[in-house]
Amino acid sequence: MTPRITHSRLLFLLAVLAALAAAQELPGARVRALPPTSPTKPQATPQVPTIVANADLVNMVFSVETEHGGFIPELNQGDFQVLEDGRPQQVRFFSFEAQLPLTLGLLLDTSPSQASVLREEQQLSDNFFRQVLTPKDLAFVVGFDVDTTLLQDLTASTSRLSDAVDRAHIGGADAGSVGINPGTFPSRAGGATHLWDALYLACHDELAHQAGRKAVIVVTDGGEQGSTYTSQDALRAALDSNTIVFAIIAADPRYAWNGGGSGELRKIAEQTGGRSINAGKDLAKAYDEIQRELRSQYTLAYRSDAPGRDGKFRAVKIELLGDAAKAHHGAKIRARTGYFASNP
Repeated sequence: MTPRITHSRLLFLLAVLAALAAAQELPGARVRALPPTSPTKPQATPQVPTIVANADLVNMVFSVETEHGGFIPELNQGDFQVLEDGRPQQVRFFSFEAQLPLTLGLLLDTSPSQASVLREEQQLSDNFFRQVLTPKDLAFVVGFDVDTTLLQDLTASTSRLSDAVDRAHIGGADAGSVGINPGTFPSRAGGATHLWDALYLACHDELAHQAGRKAVIVVTDGGEQGSTYTSQDALRAALDSNTIVFAIIAADPRYAWNGGGSGELRKIAEQTGGRSINAGKDLAKAYDEIQRELRSQYTLAYRSDAPGRDGKFRAVKIELLGDAAKAHHGAKIRARTGYFASNP
């Protein structure tokens, strides 16, 4: 027998349905379609200046120095001309940015001839890292004598860099590094000062795959004994990695002999857009000069008009033009002298 729905039961069912319908209107309990809106424009991301990463582009980092030794900031792209093998090139990217990301290598000579100056070099290097590096920068530390040792790999930590600098000691660049930073470079040969090995391995192994500005500071008396690589190998590695080499020549006064490598090191520094500074008794001034230069650099990029990559060296020259050349007569542009057109 089919149950009959009485009037009272019908009223009860209607009341239940009404309550359920009301519940659907409670805030948080209902699902409603939002009215259509216009597409939201993406927020503009702040543009962080960087060097163009493109295998077809030639990147140049350079500074403009007055005839009195100061640096000239805030020149414009139109103030410069770029020549490759004597032919004008079209600049595709240009910037003056002291805050461009920097990757920096510190190479400390720990051979016996540095005995009386190493402690001061360590103190100044610690201060240099803390004053120059920003959170987006990276640095590493190498010590070289009878071995070439990576005391600290790439890091943004100034405390780690300071610890690495403090561990370096005369006659054993790798002191205390075992278990902390296992990374001795493959450099074991005769002689006590592997200058070219240190420079080659820093540029080739540490910097070749880094982007942005790249620089190496070599603190040494210029002595060279026993390297596996040559000065030409070191120069090629620096040019290929677009690394600027700065040399601080400092020596223990008890050693009167000529270091033998200081002249070649000076040439490498100049050809990469850096320079060699004879510190004498004023090491602090040498560090300060490099610090000022790193904060006064331009960068530009161009696409070479020369077809193919034949592996040959291509000479590059940057010149001041027009009013800028007149206003800054005698100014010197520090930039690498060229590059090898090899396959990436």
